[in-house]
Amino acid sequence: MDTRLGSLYLFIPKVRQGGYVPFFITQRKRSEAALIALVQEAFINGVSTHKIERLAKSLGIESVSASQVSEFNKGLSQQVDAFLNCQ
Repeated sequence: MDTRLGSLYLFIPKVRQGGYVPFFITQRKRSEAALIALVQEAFINGVSTHKIERLAKSLGIESVSASQVSEFNKGLSQQVDAFLNCQ
């Protein structure tokens, strides 16, 4: 699991049927999804990647690099293309 503080290696027990996901991973997924949505919304509104880094710092996020912003926004062009082709 990658965190803002570095990578953590988790050992998750195997179960015979179904699956097991620790509660703290599902909570993290929601907050990470919210962060990605914030970055994408800022990008759509014309905020530069460097200004997004400053925005993240003002929200208490240690660092969001320009390459991470680009990675978050990589799927946006595919979504826009899919939307435009449906019309």
